[in-house]
Amino acid sequence: MPHSAQSPTGPEPKSPERIPPLTNVAPSIFVPLRDDILSVELPRDRVERLKQILKSIDYQREGVKENLLYMFEREKRRMVLCAAETEQAAGVPKIRPGLPPDEVDSVIRNMEAPAEPGVDYRWHIPPATRPAIPPIAPDASLRDRTVLELLTMIEAALENLAQYEVHMAGIKKKYLDCLEREMTVIEEAGKRPEERSGGRVFF
Repeated sequence: MPHSAQSPTGPEPKSPERIPPLTNVAPSIFVPLRDDILSVELPRDRVERLKQILKSIDYQREGVKENLLYMFEREKRRMVLCAAETEQAAGVPKIRPGLPPDEVDSVIRNMEAPAEPGVDYRWHIPPATRPAIPPIAPDASLRDRTVLELLTMIEAALENLAQYEVHMAGIKKKYLDCLEREMTVIEEAGKRPEERSGGRVFF
């Protein structure tokens, strides 16, 4: 049966991907469960329970980091797509003019000039620091604005990841200390009275 004049003869063009802006990273805390919580074997004692908690802390930390990285990568893709659509709608951007001929000649003369004796031209690299991102100028071009917005987003992403690492390190230390105290109690209980340290362990 022949196709009507209005029937498409090929695949429909894909509409551009629409990504909602990233406004909150709270959903990153949701990590898939590894085990069936209804059939998992319960820990036999406090030591085993603490060890399971420590394993779950490591799993949760890595899962949240993966979620955060995915969310930041998705936000970067959204910003680039949005800028590309805006640029396409606005037409070809204005190209900045090059250097005037007299300035070009001056630059070439400086490059061809012999090195001054006694001057150290080596590039001394300072210690790595995180540079401050300059504010976006009101008259900045679309591409310059997009680059600065991307840098700002990356700066916020690094800060979020660093804060989360500190947060999880504190939680892990708390349970490691609990496990150490529990192991001390068990070790002391297995000693004869004269071998014990005499100190009391509190929980």
